[in-house]
Amino acid sequence: KYGNKSQSSPWSNSSFQVEPMYAAHGDNLDNPSVEDLQWSPTEATVLASAECGGYVRIYDIRCPGKAMISNKIHSGGADVNVISWNKLVGNLLATGGDDGSFSVFDLRNFQTADASVPPKPLARFHSHRTPITSLEWHPTDESMIAVSDDNGTYVYDLSIEEDDPENNLNEEEAAVEGVIPPQLLFVHSGSDMTKEVHWHPQIPSCIATTSLSGYSVFIPSNL
Repeated sequence: KYGNKSQSSPWSNSSFQVEPMYAAHGDNLDNPSVEDLQWSPTEATVLASAECGGYVRIYDIRCPGKAMISNKIHSGGADVNVISWNKLVGNLLATGGDDGSFSVFDLRNFQTADASVPPKPLARFHSHRTPITSLEWHPTDESMIAVSDDNGTYVYDLSIEEDDPENNLNEEEAAVEGVIPPQLLFVHSGSDMTKEVHWHPQIPSCIATTSLSGYSVFIPSNL
Protein backbone atom coordinates (compact mmCIF):
# COMPACT_ATOMS: atom_id res chain seq x y z
CA LYS A 1 0.00 0.00 0.00
CA TYR A 2 1.43 3.37 -1.01
CA GLY A 3 -1.01 5.78 0.63
CA ASN A 4 1.79 7.55 2.53
CA LYS A 5 3.19 10.35 0.37
CA SER A 6 6.64 9.69 1.79
CA GLN A 7 6.59 6.35 0.03
CA SER A 8 6.76 6.01 -3.71
CA SER A 9 5.31 3.16 -5.69
CA PRO A 10 7.96 1.15 -7.55
CA TRP A 11 5.88 1.62 -10.70
CA SER A 12 6.10 5.43 -10.51
CA ASN A 13 9.70 5.69 -9.31
CA SER A 14 12.00 6.53 -12.21
CA SER A 15 14.86 4.73 -10.47
CA PHE A 16 12.94 1.44 -10.36
CA GLN A 17 14.69 -1.19 -12.43
CA VAL A 18 13.70 -4.68 -13.51
CA GLU A 19 16.51 -7.19 -13.64
CA PRO A 20 16.24 -9.44 -16.71
CA MET A 21 15.93 -13.15 -15.97
CA TYR A 22 17.49 -14.14 -19.28
CA ALA A 23 20.40 -12.90 -21.33
CA ALA A 24 21.47 -13.34 -24.93
CA HIS A 25 23.60 -16.38 -25.61
CA GLY A 26 24.79 -18.52 -28.48
CA ASP A 27 26.12 -16.99 -31.69
CA ASN A 28 23.65 -14.09 -31.83
CA LEU A 29 25.18 -12.11 -28.95
CA ASP A 30 25.68 -9.08 -31.20
CA ASN A 31 22.01 -9.01 -32.26
CA PRO A 32 19.95 -10.52 -29.43
CA SER A 33 16.59 -9.03 -30.37
CA VAL A 34 13.52 -11.04 -29.34
CA GLU A 35 10.81 -10.65 -31.99
CA ASP A 36 7.88 -12.59 -30.49
CA LEU A 37 6.79 -14.55 -27.41
CA GLN A 38 4.13 -17.23 -26.95
CA TRP A 39 3.00 -18.92 -23.75
CA SER A 40 2.48 -22.67 -23.90
CA PRO A 41 -1.22 -23.57 -24.12
CA THR A 42 -0.70 -26.53 -21.76
CA GLU A 43 2.19 -25.59 -19.41
CA ALA A 44 1.65 -22.54 -17.21
CA THR A 45 5.36 -21.77 -16.77
CA VAL A 46 6.63 -22.48 -20.29
CA LEU A 47 7.03 -19.95 -23.10
CA ALA A 48 8.66 -19.84 -26.52
CA SER A 49 10.62 -16.97 -28.08
CA ALA A 50 11.31 -16.03 -31.68
CA GLU A 51 14.70 -14.37 -31.99
CA CYS A 52 17.01 -12.75 -34.48
CA GLY A 53 19.64 -14.93 -36.09
CA GLY A 54 17.17 -17.72 -36.81
CA TYR A 55 16.66 -18.94 -33.24
CA VAL A 56 13.63 -20.39 -31.45
CA ARG A 57 14.02 -21.05 -27.72
CA ILE A 58 11.78 -22.64 -25.11
CA TYR A 59 11.98 -21.29 -21.56
CA ASP A 60 10.59 -22.40 -18.21
CA ILE A 61 10.31 -19.49 -15.77
CA ARG A 62 11.01 -21.89 -12.90
CA CYS A 63 14.56 -22.20 -14.29
CA PRO A 64 15.72 -18.60 -14.87
CA GLY A 65 18.90 -17.80 -16.69
CA LYS A 66 18.82 -20.37 -19.48
CA ALA A 67 16.69 -21.84 -22.23
CA MET A 68 15.42 -25.37 -21.73
CA ILE A 69 15.50 -25.98 -25.52
CA SER A 70 17.31 -23.86 -28.08
CA ASN A 71 17.72 -24.34 -31.80
CA LYS A 72 18.72 -22.37 -34.86
CA ILE A 73 15.93 -23.25 -37.28
CA HIS A 74 17.26 -21.11 -40.17
CA SER A 75 20.72 -22.26 -41.16
CA GLY A 76 21.20 -19.04 -43.15
CA GLY A 77 20.52 -16.93 -40.06
CA ALA A 78 17.27 -15.29 -41.23
CA ASP A 79 15.41 -13.75 -38.30
CA VAL A 80 12.40 -15.56 -36.85
CA ASN A 81 9.76 -12.82 -36.85
CA VAL A 82 6.72 -14.54 -35.34
CA ILE A 83 5.62 -17.78 -33.71
CA SER A 84 2.25 -19.36 -32.90
CA TRP A 85 1.63 -22.24 -30.49
CA ASN A 86 -1.21 -24.56 -31.52
CA LYS A 87 -3.80 -24.42 -28.72
CA LEU A 88 -5.42 -27.72 -29.77
CA VAL A 89 -2.23 -29.74 -30.35
CA GLY A 90 0.23 -28.51 -27.74
CA ASN A 91 3.35 -29.96 -29.36
CA LEU A 92 2.94 -28.00 -32.62
CA LEU A 93 4.70 -24.65 -33.03
CA ALA A 94 4.52 -22.55 -36.20
CA THR A 95 7.24 -20.04 -37.08
CA GLY A 96 7.46 -17.25 -39.67
CA GLY A 97 10.77 -15.96 -40.94
CA ASP A 98 12.25 -12.82 -42.41
CA ASP A 99 13.17 -14.88 -45.48
CA GLY A 100 9.49 -15.40 -46.33
CA SER A 101 9.33 -19.02 -45.15
CA PHE A 102 7.01 -20.39 -42.50
CA SER A 103 7.38 -23.74 -40.80
CA VAL A 104 5.61 -26.10 -38.42
CA PHE A 105 7.63 -28.02 -35.85
CA ASP A 106 6.83 -30.92 -33.56
CA LEU A 107 8.42 -29.85 -30.28
CA ARG A 108 8.80 -33.48 -29.24
CA ASN A 109 11.51 -33.73 -31.91
CA PHE A 110 12.77 -30.16 -31.76
CA GLN A 111 16.04 -30.71 -29.91
CA THR A 112 18.68 -32.28 -32.16
CA ALA A 113 21.65 -34.29 -30.95
CA ASP A 114 23.99 -32.07 -32.99
CA ALA A 115 23.39 -28.39 -32.20
CA SER A 116 24.80 -27.41 -35.60
CA VAL A 117 22.03 -29.35 -37.40
CA PRO A 118 18.67 -27.51 -37.59
CA PRO A 119 15.59 -29.49 -36.54
CA LYS A 120 13.53 -30.91 -39.39
CA PRO A 121 10.08 -29.29 -39.61
CA LEU A 122 6.89 -31.22 -40.22
CA ALA A 123 6.20 -28.73 -43.01
CA ARG A 124 7.98 -25.74 -44.50
CA PHE A 125 6.58 -23.34 -47.10
CA HIS A 126 8.58 -20.96 -49.29
CA SER A 127 5.72 -19.52 -51.34
CA HIS A 128 6.01 -16.01 -49.87
CA ARG A 129 8.23 -13.39 -51.46
CA THR A 130 8.31 -10.98 -48.49
CA PRO A 131 8.90 -11.46 -44.74
CA ILE A 132 6.22 -13.22 -42.68
CA THR A 133 4.67 -10.61 -40.39
CA SER A 134 2.09 -12.65 -38.45
CA LEU A 135 0.60 -16.10 -38.14
CA GLU A 136 -2.07 -17.69 -35.95
CA TRP A 137 -3.62 -21.15 -35.65
CA HIS A 138 -7.37 -21.49 -36.09
CA PRO A 139 -9.08 -21.60 -32.65
CA THR A 140 -11.13 -24.75 -33.43
CA ASP A 141 -9.41 -26.43 -36.40
CA GLU A 142 -6.04 -27.86 -35.45
CA SER A 143 -4.71 -28.02 -39.03
CA MET A 144 -5.69 -24.56 -40.27
CA ILE A 145 -3.47 -21.50 -39.95
CA ALA A 146 -3.64 -17.88 -41.11
CA VAL A 147 -0.43 -16.24 -42.30
CA SER A 148 0.36 -12.68 -43.38
CA ASP A 149 3.23 -11.02 -45.19
CA ASP A 150 3.72 -7.52 -46.60
CA ASN A 151 1.51 -8.31 -49.58
CA GLY A 152 -1.52 -10.04 -48.09
CA THR A 153 -3.14 -12.63 -45.83
CA TYR A 154 -3.25 -16.35 -46.55
CA VAL A 155 -5.13 -19.32 -45.12
CA TYR A 156 -3.53 -22.77 -45.20
CA ASP A 157 -5.03 -26.16 -44.36
CA LEU A 158 -2.11 -28.39 -43.46
CA SER A 159 -4.26 -31.54 -43.56
CA ILE A 160 -4.56 -31.30 -47.35
CA GLU A 161 -2.38 -33.55 -49.46
CA GLU A 162 -1.99 -33.77 -53.22
CA ASP A 163 -4.53 -36.20 -54.72
CA ASP A 164 -1.88 -37.73 -56.95
CA PRO A 165 1.14 -38.79 -54.85
CA GLU A 166 3.36 -38.45 -57.91
CA ASN A 167 2.60 -34.72 -57.98
CA ASN A 168 3.68 -34.09 -54.39
CA LEU A 169 6.49 -31.58 -54.17
CA ASN A 170 9.77 -33.00 -52.95
CA GLU A 171 11.90 -31.07 -50.50
CA GLU A 172 13.91 -29.31 -53.23
CA GLU A 173 10.81 -28.27 -55.18
CA ALA A 174 9.02 -27.09 -52.03
CA ALA A 175 11.99 -24.84 -51.25
CA VAL A 176 11.56 -22.91 -54.52
CA GLU A 177 10.26 -19.43 -53.78
CA GLY A 178 6.85 -18.72 -55.29
CA VAL A 179 5.66 -22.32 -55.72
CA ILE A 180 1.96 -22.44 -54.76
CA PRO A 181 1.33 -25.39 -52.42
CA PRO A 182 -1.96 -27.34 -52.48
CA GLN A 183 -2.49 -26.45 -48.80
CA LEU A 184 -3.09 -22.78 -49.69
CA LEU A 185 -6.87 -22.26 -49.52
CA PHE A 186 -7.44 -18.52 -49.63
CA VAL A 187 -5.63 -15.26 -50.37
CA HIS A 188 -6.75 -11.81 -49.22
CA SER A 189 -5.02 -8.94 -51.04
CA GLY A 190 -5.49 -5.21 -51.27
CA SER A 191 -3.99 -4.16 -47.94
CA ASP A 192 -0.71 -2.27 -47.78
CA MET A 193 1.96 -3.82 -45.50
CA THR A 194 -0.17 -6.25 -43.48
CA LYS A 195 1.16 -6.50 -39.92
CA GLU A 196 -1.19 -8.72 -37.90
CA VAL A 197 -3.76 -11.43 -38.54
CA HIS A 198 -6.16 -12.87 -35.94
CA TRP A 199 -9.05 -15.34 -35.96
CA HIS A 200 -12.27 -14.30 -34.24
CA PRO A 201 -12.61 -16.50 -31.12
CA GLN A 202 -16.41 -16.80 -31.37
CA ILE A 203 -17.22 -16.51 -35.09
CA PRO A 204 -15.76 -19.48 -37.00
CA SER A 205 -13.47 -18.54 -39.88
CA CYS A 206 -13.82 -14.77 -39.34
CA ILE A 207 -10.44 -13.06 -39.72
CA ALA A 208 -9.26 -9.56 -38.78
CA THR A 209 -6.07 -7.98 -40.12
CA THR A 210 -4.24 -4.73 -39.52
CA SER A 211 -2.07 -2.95 -42.06
CA LEU A 212 -0.60 0.39 -43.02
CA SER A 213 -3.74 1.14 -45.02
CA GLY A 214 -6.20 0.26 -42.22
CA TYR A 215 -7.84 -2.92 -41.01
CA SER A 216 -9.99 -5.58 -42.62
CA VAL A 217 -12.56 -8.05 -41.26
CA PHE A 218 -13.71 -10.86 -43.54
CA ILE A 219 -14.81 -14.49 -43.77
CA PRO A 220 -13.13 -16.45 -46.60
CA SER A 221 -15.76 -17.63 -49.07
CA ASN A 222 -14.43 -21.18 -49.24
CA LEU A 223 -14.20 -21.90 -45.49
